[in-house]
Amino acid sequence: MVKFLETLIINENVKIFILSMLPITELRFSIPYGILMYDIPIINTVVLSIIGNILIGVLIIYIIGPAMNFLRRFSFIENIIVFIFKRTRKKGDIVNRLKFFGLIIFVGIPLPLTGVWTGSLASYLFGLSKSKSVFAVICGVLVSSSIVTFLTITGINIL
Repeated sequence: MVKFLETLIINENVKIFILSMLPITELRFSIPYGILMYDIPIINTVVLSIIGNILIGVLIIYIIGPAMNFLRRFSFIENIIVFIFKRTRKKGDIVNRLKFFGLIIFVGIPLPLTGVWTGSLASYLFGLSKSKSVFAVICGVLVSSSIVTFLTITGINIL
């Protein structure tokens, strides 16, 4: 994916912004990638990553309901949706139990299969209000970006 972006987009800032919006990479990848691969100020990388990650989260929160209603009309997609929902319900138990604060934790702790995409879907599945979900996603992104930036700058490898 990164190599594809490299050939498509010349501007490093745009690459960082797009990487922060993608479901697999999010800012957990865009921040270290921007800091370690490009000669742009750390603050630029972090701010672009935060904005991109929040933007996609808000977009998901507001379009997930109508999108699911539309996609469920197609039987071949229904199985995929059921699989994604089951996985999200299983991984998003903390969101279900703690609601608002659970969503902040779920988005904020940079672990595999957590983050804005899954957290936004979990907020929909567990019936959190859109306004609370947006605020929780913003808080979670700020927590996550702080953790990822700290780990990248200090060189701590948690994997």
